[in-house]
Amino acid sequence: MPMIDLTFARGSIDDDALSRLTDELVSALLRAERAPGTPFLRDNTLVYLHAKEPAEVSVGGRGSGEPRFRVELTVFAGALDKARKEQLAADVHEAVCAAAGIEPHGPRAFQIWTLIHEIPEGNWAGGGNIIYYQQVKGLVAE
Repeated sequence: MPMIDLTFARGSIDDDALSRLTDELVSALLRAERAPGTPFLRDNTLVYLHAKEPAEVSVGGRGSGEPRFRVELTVFAGALDKARKEQLAADVHEAVCAAAGIEPHGPRAFQIWTLIHEIPEGNWAGGGNIIYYQQVKGLVAE
């Protein structure tokens, strides 16, 4: 089951926009994995919000600067090919820009970073058991 970590400076996005953003991030990740947005899959796609005080984010070691966003996506290795990763990165960027009022191709575009972490087979566990990608694919197919 994929996971999303969103790190941002508190106050850089309002609560309504944050709620829409988290929903869109889940939708984008499920699309990239070719998984339907069923209640089961949505309920098992976790979004961890890491709201930092502005003083806790340093730009170039010189203070907080303008708000920055880091989106970390954790998926099974092999779940996304090159094209799907590229589309996912674009979809995440567009969603964060829309939520934060940032021009997607403007001077602030690089205030949003997306990291895709692929977990090798046999290194993801839940409920005390290793979960294998083929098992998850089987759940999606049901």
